[in-house]
Amino acid sequence: MSALAKAEDADADVAERRHLSVAECFLYKAPAKRSNGGHRAEDWDLGNPNFTGRLELVGVGTTLEIRVSPAAGGPAACCCPVRCGAGAPPTDAVVDAVVDSSRYFVLRCEDAGGRHAYVGLGFREREAAFDFKGCLAEFRRGADREREADAAAAARAAEPPVDLSLRGTLSLALGGGGGDAAARPGRRTGARGGAVPTLAPPPARPAAAPPATGLGWATFDDPVGDPVAARDDDDDDDTFGEFVGPPGQ
Repeated sequence: MSALAKAEDADADVAERRHLSVAECFLYKAPAKRSNGGHRAEDWDLGNPNFTGRLELVGVGTTLEIRVSPAAGGPAACCCPVRCGAGAPPTDAVVDAVVDSSRYFVLRCEDAGGRHAYVGLGFREREAAFDFKGCLAEFRRGADREREADAAAAARAAEPPVDLSLRGTLSLALGGGGGDAAARPGRRTGARGGAVPTLAPPPARPAAAPPATGLGWATFDDPVGDPVAARDDDDDDDTFGEFVGPPGQ
């Protein structure tokens, strides 16, 4: 678990789940936007990335962390948390697509101290970028569904219990009395006062025969088959990105 995830979940044992792994991606120092029109990858000197590594999308509770690490292994070079809990910002406030390509994005990365930096992310293959966007969207939809289900369960728990008790007094009138009909077992009185013989119980059902076997295509001894087996850019000493104050500043 990353330092960021440990800081957020210090009081809870939250399991990590990897949702996507891409073997190759590129990081760039992302200049400030030219205008309100958005970031443009053509400003990044795409032929000379600042870092080349592998990307993983890892779920930690309601947060999906975008981690970029060295291809040979080691700690993440940057981590961009996409929070999907109540009150979290929209995804495009943290992962912003550029306006001139479908393969490049701007990540709002954070470190364990809460500082953030904007870093350009690129993929060589368009399919990898498509999987990346789809995984982000699916994770947020799942978090939204889970939050809605929890809210509905809390609302049901807050409702008063339904009173199923009977109102008033219930009295039963049971037939009885003496007389010849009550004294004669095996006979009862019909609608017109005549004696009606009591019916004998049905005979016991014979034991069921065992199922047939040897049908040629299956037997009851066949084992169950195995299931079929089968995603503000002031320069400083950093080579890319500049960490600034905690989120919200």
